[in-house]
Amino acid sequence: MVFPLSVRMEFVAWRTAKTRDQRRLLELMSQSSSPVSLGSFSLNGRPWVWIGALALLICFAFFNGIENLFKRWGEQQELSHGYFLPFVTAWMLWERRDALTGSLSRPDALGLAGVLISAIILLLSEMTVTSLMIFQQLALILLFASLSLALGGRSFLKLAIIPIAFLLFMIPPPYWVITVLSWKFQFWSSQLGVWMIEGFGIPVFLSGNIIDLGDYQLAVAEACSGLRYLFPFLSLGFLAAYLFKAPLWQRAIVFLSTIPITIFMNSLRIALTGVLVQAYGTSHAEGLLHFFEGWVVFVFCMVLLFAVIAAIARFSGRKDLGDLLSPPEIEKISSAGGWTEPSFQRNAAIAAAIIAAAGVTVHLTGNDNLRVPVRADLDGIVTEFDGWTHEKRRVDDATLEALGADDYIIADMGAPNGDNFNLYIAYLNMQRDGHSWHSPRQCIPGGGWKILSHDILPTNLSNAEPFKYNRIVIENRGYRQLVYYWYDQRSRKIANEFTMKFALLFDAVKLRRTDGAMIRIMTPVGRTEDIKDADARLTGFMDQLQPKLPAYVPPADLPDTAFVSMGADDG
Repeated sequence: MVFPLSVRMEFVAWRTAKTRDQRRLLELMSQSSSPVSLGSFSLNGRPWVWIGALALLICFAFFNGIENLFKRWGEQQELSHGYFLPFVTAWMLWERRDALTGSLSRPDALGLAGVLISAIILLLSEMTVTSLMIFQQLALILLFASLSLALGGRSFLKLAIIPIAFLLFMIPPPYWVITVLSWKFQFWSSQLGVWMIEGFGIPVFLSGNIIDLGDYQLAVAEACSGLRYLFPFLSLGFLAAYLFKAPLWQRAIVFLSTIPITIFMNSLRIALTGVLVQAYGTSHAEGLLHFFEGWVVFVFCMVLLFAVIAAIARFSGRKDLGDLLSPPEIEKISSAGGWTEPSFQRNAAIAAAIIAAAGVTVHLTGNDNLRVPVRADLDGIVTEFDGWTHEKRRVDDATLEALGADDYIIADMGAPNGDNFNLYIAYLNMQRDGHSWHSPRQCIPGGGWKILSHDILPTNLSNAEPFKYNRIVIENRGYRQLVYYWYDQRSRKIANEFTMKFALLFDAVKLRRTDGAMIRIMTPVGRTEDIKDADARLTGFMDQLQPKLPAYVPPADLPDTAFVSMGADDG
């Protein structure tokens, strides 16, 4: 059949228009399939495959750090809240899911630099086997932020950074930080608790961390320092500040108020325990009631925190207090560059390769590259003082486990001229997570002694190079003692615990050693004696001790034949 020319021209025009419309429809469908929102992102499964693979690689590479988190959460009551914090972060991300997916922008290669830094920190923390596992766990948080930047872009990171930062509260502080904090909180709680007890008209005497009520003594131990409230309460305070609809400075006040609230309520708990003991006997300071009082204190801490929020709201002129805490309304952030799957896949592949390489290196090489020097047992050091008398002391198994020392000596020593001293040296083959010294500043108050003064001073000895040491004067019911202590490790003599830890990292990499000792010497101070005379006496003892130490606390410059290799689990 032959159609007229006009009909054929109309048919060709219709087919051309149909083809053009189809192309336009395909272009619109292609544009709508770009995963820039949660619904469209889920239509394309490839990004989720990459995310799942990265999650598995992170668990593989950071396994030891993650395992350490669960170990610390389970062993230390003040950290047991850590189990719940990842779920809080997940909730925070879910609440802002629409804004997050709407803020996907051009994947930024700068995030890959953060991934590389995280991998390097992982390798250093594993290969040095130091007690600072916190570095690996902080690297894990850095990795989450870096991946957000590398895969989702800068706009995505801006909205994800607060939920990611909340994970910092799940990371346990190093043991030595907890020790220092515990000592300070014990001191503050004891002082304030005694003032409260005196407010009830009860005579009381404070000696170190021992509250003396006459017939009964309350020891404000580490467990009663308030840290078991502080750590979970800090995370709760951050969450409350996050939910509080107020300016940033008011949120900061809410968060920081958790510290004085904790100290006040723990002191009140100690005071009420003392009052109950005075009125009804010692049973009210022990057992189930003691545990129950702790939970009651935490509940009242939360009540006070909400009272602070309400007071700030009232001060700001807000009369309606019914809607103070609610998830913030997060809006998406517009960006110039759009998210593209090829860029995402490229960055995901590079990040996966970096994490996998770090993980394989960690698990194949292990951490048995530390060297431990051959040395003499500390029992022999007291015999090198010619003409001196000595009496060694031994501690029970529980105390020895708390000390964590691989070798130690505690000895009362008498000089030929009648001067008396106490020598304590604790030596560690290697320092690793939880395997470190207890600071004397924390142990001394627990024995009922009060620290009258603490200074860090330089030495002026004839038998050793100058170094700095801690000088402490302590007192207990009129009796005084002078204490010197310092950390002697790999030719470094250090007074400050923080400096000692950073030197540890350096030597672990350079020397492959983390061994060392904590040395403490003491002498009694007569009631009428000038403290300068005790200083001269103890300085003289320190001068005699220094030349004898290298055989027991080996220096840095040792030949290779003077070492044995030991793994992290060897003693």
